[in-house]
Amino acid sequence: MTDSVSPSPGAPQTIMLGAPAVWDAIANTYATDVAPFFARYAEEGLRIVHPDASAQVLDVACGPGTLTFLAAPRVKRVTAVDFSPKMVDEVRARAAKDHLTNIDAEVMDAQSLRFGDGAFDAAFCIFAFMFFPDRGRAFGEMRRVLRNGGKALVATWAPIDRRPFIKLGFDAMAEALPQFPPMPKGDLQVPEECIAEMTAAGFRDVTTHGFTASARIDSAEHYWQIMERSGAGFAALRKKIGEEKWPNVQARLLEAVRKRIPEGGVELAAEAILSVGSR
Repeated sequence: MTDSVSPSPGAPQTIMLGAPAVWDAIANTYATDVAPFFARYAEEGLRIVHPDASAQVLDVACGPGTLTFLAAPRVKRVTAVDFSPKMVDEVRARAAKDHLTNIDAEVMDAQSLRFGDGAFDAAFCIFAFMFFPDRGRAFGEMRRVLRNGGKALVATWAPIDRRPFIKLGFDAMAEALPQFPPMPKGDLQVPEECIAEMTAAGFRDVTTHGFTASARIDSAEHYWQIMERSGAGFAALRKKIGEEKWPNVQARLLEAVRKRIPEGGVELAAEAILSVGSR
């Protein structure tokens, strides 16, 4: 018997997250859950690099602008770029609503930045490098657009076992949908790998900093709401399965999540690696 939610013939064997459409699909809800959580990592990144009030800052793969809006009151100007047009629209709309005139937002590929050499004093990329097809090229572009002495900071995730916030969802999916390939877990998950890749791209004095933040999850329904509204992998899965079959899949996934969230809720953490290098 064929499973009612089996992948269709010829379907990709992995869930591809490196496409603008995947992120466009969650752009209007992503900031609701992700921004408050990711803001803790962005704040730590800003603390480490500490750009001054005269700094021109670049936020690569900005998403809804989590780092952008934290940096804007502290620096001269922030330029936010993302390959998702709808994410860029979200940044522009919030900047206009909040009357922030020192933010620019543009649709752009991180592997081919349309800026001159030495245009920025600092550059950041928060949790996106694992999605770039050519990380070496993206590192090289970040370095190229920095002035001499400028710093770049890249946030990536530690191994999945040190990220219970995400592991819970991966485990629930593996139980509910064993016929599907696992979600991609990302790269640059150990400090030595981060240092090697940044150094190979020409950065000097590369160091890494571990940082862990956590979020309160009130119930299985709360966790699932976060995954549906801000999990690009789940958005891609939903598109692959199709809207007709999705309610059945959703019910199975929620049941698997319920087994993993204790009554009364739980605090779930995720460890990150913040890698910093100088131009």
